[in-house]
Amino acid sequence: MPTKYQFPVALALASLLGSAQALPVNWADWTSGVAGASGSAAGTFNTISGSVDIGYVGEVAFIQTGVGTDFFSPTGPYLSALVDNAPTPAEMIALSLASAKTLTFSKPVDNLFFAVVSLNGNGYKFDSDFEIVSTGCGYWGCGSLSKVDLGGGQFQLNGSGEPHGVIRFTGAVSSITWSSLTNENWNGFTVGTYGIAPPPVPEPGTYALMALGLLGLGAVARRRSN
Repeated sequence: MPTKYQFPVALALASLLGSAQALPVNWADWTSGVAGASGSAAGTFNTISGSVDIGYVGEVAFIQTGVGTDFFSPTGPYLSALVDNAPTPAEMIALSLASAKTLTFSKPVDNLFFAVVSLNGNGYKFDSDFEIVSTGCGYWGCGSLSKVDLGGGQFQLNGSGEPHGVIRFTGAVSSITWSSLTNENWNGFTVGTYGIAPPPVPEPGTYALMALGLLGLGAVARRRSN
């Protein structure tokens, strides 16, 4: 399989090969955090095209920065036709309060994967649409994930039983905000991405305006030369 990093061309090749071609995901390297009702955390995505700083603001029950129990084991719930590798062991933020949370990225990222641990009878209400990529039995047991479109740009992820799995926010993502629905002992998450999002492709009208501008500059230059 490919390494944990990939060039943007790999994404194009994967599209040609079909949706069943899994790709490696760059999962967050959480480096620091402050626990509490008004907590915070910082981390990094390390990609072949550069690093992306991750900022998190919101409640933190506890944070793992590479040390401790691997709650992403077994890896089955996190692997799919879109995700080739499970989250990095012991790199997770745990949540316990029904409150708002926000993730921000120093550069827009290409597809944001959001891995959950033990969303036990709880849920998240997001300000962005998403799709459920995978779910299954994980460290704390088995359960299922479902999505509800609440309208008004609000989308809810519901957990039944002890679900573990991954959801995806497509396109270029700069930030997401969500709220936990209820208090509980704790549930956990981390995030990953394919890499830094490519710059947007100009609309055809933009190219036409650029061409007209160049023609205008050429006409001015000819008049001056005459």
